[in-house]
Amino acid sequence: MQMDNHYFIGIKIPLPTARSLVEQRDSWNLSSHKRLPVAEDLHITLLFIGGDPHGEIGEVAKALEEVEHEPFTVDITGTGYFGKKERPRVVYAATKENDSLNRLQRKIKDTLKGFQLSPDNKPFVPHITLANKWAAREPWNDIPELDTERFEADEFTLFRIEPAQTPRYIAVQTYKLKDGV
Repeated sequence: MQMDNHYFIGIKIPLPTARSLVEQRDSWNLSSHKRLPVAEDLHITLLFIGGDPHGEIGEVAKALEEVEHEPFTVDITGTGYFGKKERPRVVYAATKENDSLNRLQRKIKDTLKGFQLSPDNKPFVPHITLANKWAAREPWNDIPELDTERFEADEFTLFRIEPAQTPRYIAVQTYKLKDGV
């Protein structure tokens, strides 16, 4: 395994929902952002891990098997952004406040506390990135609208990032959510 691989834990968006989001985004005819993820790469990041300098990713994958959490529904409520509205760094599909999603994220974060990793410590803002890396000269007037969508989250995945290929996010291991928590 290469030392420079980066990892994150996320919920893959089911393909029918992901394709719908990508179709809507593509209808905006964006030339403002350098990166427009393919449907297969759409996800909600639960925890960005980054690099694995101590070669722990195998143990991390095993530890995540202990995370118990019930499946839940995610509602996509529209569009959001990070950065300035007229030059959004990231444009994303926003999700409705979701206690179950927040609890799952905390469980995963707690599970990885004993490792020497340096996960991202920014506050958890669930979102599905649709466009990032602002590249335009002209500012935006409005953030385009998205239709509401809903999907069942019944698993989460440990992903490895492969920047040179499409899709970029490769599943290392996927974990089923199950009742009985």
